[in-house]
Amino acid sequence: MNLKILVGLFILGIIILSAMTFLNFTSIVAQDKGDQQPKGPIVYTYDEYNGTYFPHILTVVYYPCNATCSNLGFPSVWPVSNENQCHNAVVNTTCQALIEGVDWQLPLLNYVGGVAIPLSTPPCKLPWAQQLGVKGALVYYTQMVGEPLGVTLACGLLYATEDSMPGSITAINPVTGKIVWMANGLAGPAMNNPVVWHGIVYVSVGGVCFTFSQFVHFEEHQYCKIHRGRCGAVYAFNATNGQLLWMRFTYGEAMPAPAIYDGILAYVTGGGCFVGVNATTGQTLWVDHFPGFMANMASVNYYVLPNGTPLFMAGFTYAAAPYGYIIAVNGLNGHEAWNATMPAPYVGANTGLGDVAPAVDQQLGIVVDNDIANFSNGSVDMVTFALNATNGKPLWAVNTGRGPIPPAYKGGMPLIVGNVVYDGNPSLGTVNAICIKTGKILWSTKLPCLQTPPKFPGGPRGSPTYYHGLLWVSAGQYVYVINPKNGDILTFYWIGGRLGIMNPVIAGNTMFLSNSYGWIVAIPLSQIYPAYIYY
Repeated sequence: MNLKILVGLFILGIIILSAMTFLNFTSIVAQDKGDQQPKGPIVYTYDEYNGTYFPHILTVVYYPCNATCSNLGFPSVWPVSNENQCHNAVVNTTCQALIEGVDWQLPLLNYVGGVAIPLSTPPCKLPWAQQLGVKGALVYYTQMVGEPLGVTLACGLLYATEDSMPGSITAINPVTGKIVWMANGLAGPAMNNPVVWHGIVYVSVGGVCFTFSQFVHFEEHQYCKIHRGRCGAVYAFNATNGQLLWMRFTYGEAMPAPAIYDGILAYVTGGGCFVGVNATTGQTLWVDHFPGFMANMASVNYYVLPNGTPLFMAGFTYAAAPYGYIIAVNGLNGHEAWNATMPAPYVGANTGLGDVAPAVDQQLGIVVDNDIANFSNGSVDMVTFALNATNGKPLWAVNTGRGPIPPAYKGGMPLIVGNVVYDGNPSLGTVNAICIKTGKILWSTKLPCLQTPPKFPGGPRGSPTYYHGLLWVSAGQYVYVINPKNGDILTFYWIGGRLGIMNPVIAGNTMFLSNSYGWIVAIPLSQIYPAYIYY
């Protein structure tokens, strides 16, 4: 009897031991499987945030295998729409492929519900070209479908937005051109550069349209009641995999890109709102409301006072003279620090200061912007001016030339390098160099292939990029290479399609461009201008 009991206990022990071994092996296998990178796409869907529902299902598709496994040496931040306060879109890299130069084209619009039109297509074949004319069709396609602004390079990825309705943001492997993740179904068109800050990418959305009631307010001179775009939103995504971290709806469109300083994200809206939030959580820090002032395309920038206090600043459009202001607010409490309009004797016109994002020289304490002025008989002056960054007082203003009023976007975004401002005049198709201390024009260069008066809305509108001792300018269908010392054009290279309000982004020997026809392009600098290495 005792022997039978012992044998039974022995067999039971073997069974228990076998089961424990099996369970242990199974858990190890499961752990190993969990450590492997999934081969297929991972899909996240969102229909609400914090109990508030979305107008569209937000779908994020993540392709882990398309991400690079190596460190590209990029910075972890892209704090303003054009990379830094001065608007120079040059990014350091340790990636050998980018240093040698990569070459690819991605028809991004095809992946987010639109049609990427071949870059060789003449404008007369664009949608609505027969109904709106070529100018109108180019403006419409940029504002409603393609990419109005440029790309963003940070955190090992290239980020691009599309304003095809509903809007989208896509993260791209900059070496291969493959999509790493994309978020489609935003609450409005995404018409600006994404902003990146320590593992989070931000995009603000909103369209260009007005409701009929806004025209009634205008006719009745109720300018303070006018707002642009009934609604918009700001989103924060995980920069690596696209998971939604937080979002918030806005009063009026949020077309301009926000800016970030010291963990504070500041954005503006078409409803006259200037808002500061915690960049990590999205929690509101302060809100300003300027009735009747409309954020347009002028992205937010900042200046840091000697005591460490940031001043966030942005341009706003107003429906009556002087048609626009730059407003600066204290980044810690939101209190208005100053406001300024175009210095006399110039009087702003049309969209006023709401179009062009100001550039800031932190060392000199100067804000530089560009706008049209003195409208009459279809012509305008294109004026570049400087303000004291601390108090907004005018320092100088210079007329870079009078010409036909440009369609849509009404200025040329400034770049500051050393003591020189470089910007464009889209009325005349010129690039100008201006002394930042005096406002004296050092040289002015007419870009070939841009007709005067402009046949197409071509530019130059985005800020130039300064790299390797040269200026790289995108305008119309071309990239121009200019000697910054004297304005001589060294070469120009055909890209096709339309290069809108964008500045070339450069890393190593590679240039990244967005195109209003729905494409993202990577091209070696040595293909554009082989002799650049000698500068």
